[in-house]
Amino acid sequence: MGIVKKKAPLPIFSLRVLIGLAVVLTEAVFIDVLAPVGAEFVLSSAVVTIALLLQLRFAVRPNVGTPADIVVFIFNWLFLDLAPKFQLMSMPQQLVNTSTVEVGTVATTNLICALFMVIYTAVYMILAKRAEGGAARTVAPAPPAAAQREFVVGGVALALLICIMVVGIAVPFAYRSVDSEAAATPATLIMNRFLLFLPTATLLILLNETIRSPQKVVFSRICALLLLFILVLVTENTYTEKRNALGPIYLALVMVLFQGWFAIGNRRLGLLVLGMVVVFPAIAVFTQNHRAILGSFSFGDVGDQIAEHYFSINYDSWANVYTSVEIVQVAGLQWGHQLLGSLLFFVPSSLWGSKPVATGIFLGNYLSTHYGMWFTNLSAPLVAEGYLDFGYVGVVAYATGLAYLVTFLNWLARRNTWSALPMAIYASVFLMIVMRGSLMIATGFAVAAYLSFCLASGLLSAKLGVRHVARRPPGSPARRMDFDRRVG
Repeated sequence: MGIVKKKAPLPIFSLRVLIGLAVVLTEAVFIDVLAPVGAEFVLSSAVVTIALLLQLRFAVRPNVGTPADIVVFIFNWLFLDLAPKFQLMSMPQQLVNTSTVEVGTVATTNLICALFMVIYTAVYMILAKRAEGGAARTVAPAPPAAAQREFVVGGVALALLICIMVVGIAVPFAYRSVDSEAAATPATLIMNRFLLFLPTATLLILLNETIRSPQKVVFSRICALLLLFILVLVTENTYTEKRNALGPIYLALVMVLFQGWFAIGNRRLGLLVLGMVVVFPAIAVFTQNHRAILGSFSFGDVGDQIAEHYFSINYDSWANVYTSVEIVQVAGLQWGHQLLGSLLFFVPSSLWGSKPVATGIFLGNYLSTHYGMWFTNLSAPLVAEGYLDFGYVGVVAYATGLAYLVTFLNWLARRNTWSALPMAIYASVFLMIVMRGSLMIATGFAVAAYLSFCLASGLLSAKLGVRHVARRPPGSPARRMDFDRRVG
């Protein structure tokens, strides 16, 4: 008789189960408070909860190479489920983006968000199973240390020199422009997101090579890593950058440094939930008030910031999906106009007179005209981008594209290059910015960061100071001449 294998018992108090309970309890409180508003109001909210639970169960996989699927879930949970419910319970007549609440539009918005989650979950499940089947039929790849040589001293020194020069030249301009209200330009994109990101990309790649290399870590390598980390602190901090730019950097550093530990169980999920639910709201005290960095703050300020954070304009994503539904009802679809602007983000407006503005600004202009909104640089979540351009077809297409992107990042993390894993992990956390939007701005930031990774990898791979000895075939004239000289 064959041995019957017992299935592992389902952990009753695992982190995913606790998050699922929190989702269900939030929905129960929401129904209890707003049930008198209308049945379709409550039922559509329940559909979002069901879609979110399906994503938590089937589209958050602990055995993949990156935390990209976790980031997608956390965004959907915080921005499209938790925050809007808190906001509607607090202000049932008005949204945080000043728009007026209408029950029918609320129901449509919830159904669009639920459709986005369900399509993403289904496509990601299919792609993940296909990837697992392909991996089972092939030989597991060798670790990076067996696939390529370690970085030589000359390459590391060259990368450090370039990073120091970049920081010395560009940082003064970045610090002087902190309080400037000028709009972002291609020049500022190159300086802030390409040049000043170079120390971060170099640190992530060199750190990954140091950890995964079988060679013993020497003192000079530790000094190089510490120097790069100091440069990152100078270029990427709460004084010069916003939280959405700092989060991917420091979370990626932690996950690359402790990559073995975070590869087990739900540890990455715990780190990202802690960081995005608690830490990011707390550091808004510093990013929104530069005087707080000098010490004029209290822990009470931090507690109040966390409590008020989910009722602020920072969590306007669901409200902006609502506004996109309203715009489509009033003016019709954009038919790819916003997507074209995102793909051609690098074309200056001076050359393209009809170039669309970022979708968040587009929504802000509409709200300013019709509802008295005082701020126009709003977020524009991916689901709103898809619905504005192509309606329900756009929601399905963007959710499918997101599933393919997450699958690609998981594949990239398994490649045998020193830069693949750091780039994939950083891009995974950066998905939070992509999903929050605007897509045009996120695309520009992503391309600039990718070019920084490419430059850093090229600098570190330079073989400066390495002598290349030309091999000659046995019996060649040169070898016979040398032999005759030695014999003579």
